[in-house]
Amino acid sequence: MKKLKQLVFEFFSMGTGGPHTYSGRDMRTSHTGLNISEDDFEWGNLDIEQALEENGVGEAERNEVIAILDSMKRDVIRL
Repeated sequence: MKKLKQLVFEFFSMGTGGPHTYSGRDMRTSHTGLNISEDDFEWGNLDIEQALEENGVGEAERNEVIAILDSMKRDVIRL
């Protein structure tokens, strides 16, 4: 769990222009074989957005997180 938290931190730091570099595997490799559908992806985004809102994250920041995730959609869902 510690490694996952670190990778998520790096991912969003890099995605928002921060100083950190993502050290994990690319999204396509990481999600191969997980059979994530477009619906699964969208439900995941809704869960993430709700969690961010419940934790006091502002709308602009929530939108930025979702935009980062959406930019990876083709590498995450099964085609």
